[in-house]
Amino acid sequence: MMLQSLCEYLRADHATLYFADQGWTPEGAAEHPLPPALAGLRLGRVYTGEELAERLFALDDLPQAKDQRAIGIRSAHGAGWLILARARELFRASDSAALAALVPHLAHAFAMAAQVRAQTECAAQAEAVMRRLGIGALRWDKTDRIVSSDPVSQDILAALPAHAKLPSPEAGRPFHQITQGVELLVQTEMDGASKGLLRMNRQTLPSAELIAQALELTLAEARLARALGQGDNLREAAMRLNLTIETARYYSKQIFAKTGLRGQPDLIRRLWSGVLVLA
Repeated sequence: MMLQSLCEYLRADHATLYFADQGWTPEGAAEHPLPPALAGLRLGRVYTGEELAERLFALDDLPQAKDQRAIGIRSAHGAGWLILARARELFRASDSAALAALVPHLAHAFAMAAQVRAQTECAAQAEAVMRRLGIGALRWDKTDRIVSSDPVSQDILAALPAHAKLPSPEAGRPFHQITQGVELLVQTEMDGASKGLLRMNRQTLPSAELIAQALELTLAEARLARALGQGDNLREAAMRLNLTIETARYYSKQIFAKTGLRGQPDLIRRLWSGVLVLA
């Protein structure tokens, strides 16, 4: 929106905003980080198309233009560069003056864009963790109408069978079994509204290769540890992995000797309570 408004204000046909690790156009984010060709230029000064000609010649992501203007802005999140282009007309001196006058506002816009990008990355990371754990959040109003739900809870609800219904939150009854494998925890807030946490407890442990690296086991031992961590008893794990019961017992003794754990319950806690389960 900001770049589109700049193009309209300065009658530019195209605008590109560069940060250290990403670029932006009026159409949205682009995988073009800050070009090395702009290094060494002074921030806050408007550069003309003639001054930029040699530096921008090698930038294949910029469209062909008759004239260009560029200005670098310093912000709390580093320098950013704005490049404006006209396809058929030349910029005037008044355009450069207007661009220079916009520097404080552009710096503020750069800072806001960097904050939005950082918050978007944090939100995406949080959603990935919640999705890996199978946990979604939703809220009801005082009339028991769902007023908000995150993407994970929406996916969990969409996957429910047709006969499964989400109950209305009831005072004094925080726990609900929706279906086999899907549970709901309801909490009442001070204003009387309710919030809930949906959990789909069908997550699996990461690969045996990752478990082997985390617990310093051989791959064969890690495969058995993964099966035991998923809830198999030793005989079931041996059958699943095509092992004799004697071999499975030997591997299990190695697992507990190497990890210092004292049995399958300890192993399950170790595998499911740490960051390993987020892999």
